Amino acid sequence: MLNAGYDIKNVKRIILTHVHVDHAQAAKQIKEKSGAKTYSHWIEANYLAHNPSYNGPPTTQETIDKLKKLGISIEELTKKYGSFEVEPVIVDYPVSDGDMIGSLRVIHTLGHTPGHILLYYKEDGTIFGADSIYINTYLVQMVCMYVSAPQVSIDPVTALVSAQRLSKIKFNKLLMAHQDSPLLERARETVEKLVSDSIQKIRK
Repeated sequence: MLNAGYDIKNVKRIILTHVHVDHAQAAKQIKEKSGAKTYSHWIEANYLAHNPSYNGPPTTQETIDKLKKLGISIEELTKKYGSFEVEPVIVDYPVSDGDMIGSLRVIHTLGHTPGHILLYYKEDGTIFGADSIYINTYLVQMVCMYVSAPQVSIDPVTALVSAQRLSKIKFNKLLMAHQDSPLLERARETVEKLVSDSIQKIRK
C-alpha cells in the first residue's frame, strides 16, 4: 500500500467474503489500525466472531499439511504473516444477498462456506469471485479450472449450484482469489461451460 501511495488509514471498508484463514486472518489487526468498517454475510459474521467457531474444511492441520507437501516452510510463513488461526472480529455491517456495499452488489454463494459471498460491479461487468471458482492453484502444471473442491468446501454440491447461479449473471470479467490469471473476456460463458461439465461428471 505504501509503495502505491496509500496509508492504512485510507482503508475505509473491509469486505470479508468468508471466514477461511487465507481471507480473514489479518482482519482484526487491519480494522484496529485503519478504523475501517467491516462487512460480511450475516451468517459468516457469527463465525468471524467465533460465535460459534467455524469447524468446516479445511481445518488448520489440513492447511498446514497441504503447505508442507508443497515444500513451504510453516515456520517462515508464520514468522512473516502470523498465526494460522483467525482472531475473532466483530462485523460492523452484516449483509444479505442483493445488498449494496458502495457500488458493489453482494451475491450469496454458499457452499464453499455457509456465508460465502462474491461481489458484482455491474458498471463494467466484473465479478470479484473470492473462492467460488479456482484456476491453476497448488502448482498444477496443466490448465485447470474448477468449482470449489470438497477438500475446502463445507458443501461442494451447493457450491456447484451457486456457480450455476453465477453463470446466469451478466458479466465479462471474473477475478478470483486463487488464480494464475483473471478471466477478462467471455467469463460468463466460461463459467457456464464449467458448470455444465461439472454437473455431467456428477451424473456419471
